[in-house]
Amino acid sequence: MWPSLREGDTAEVEPLSGPPRVGDVVLARFPHALVLHRVCEFDGRTCSLQGDNVARVDPLLPASRILGKVRRVCRAGAVLEHWDVGPTQLGWLRVRVKRKLAAWWGKGRRA
Repeated sequence: MWPSLREGDTAEVEPLSGPPRVGDVVLARFPHALVLHRVCEFDGRTCSLQGDNVARVDPLLPASRILGKVRRVCRAGAVLEHWDVGPTQLGWLRVRVKRKLAAWWGKGRRA
């Protein structure tokens, strides 16, 4: 979720007061982990979530697995007023560079 959320940030999550809305950053329970991701689509029964600056969408998730939405974020002891900056061009560039490096590193290690 970089740059909205960074390593070391603390997110305060509140229960949903209604159905999740597209654009909300929510806490969801996946089989392997708890994640904070943004709601891309919601059809009343299932949610499509995606991390900011990540190319792929998460597998569909039943709405019952959405535990709450991020209310506020603390960074270095300070409450951030405008923490939700959403996906950025820099973030997308980081994703592409990481993929290239991973592909290069993986090819180099197999030899």
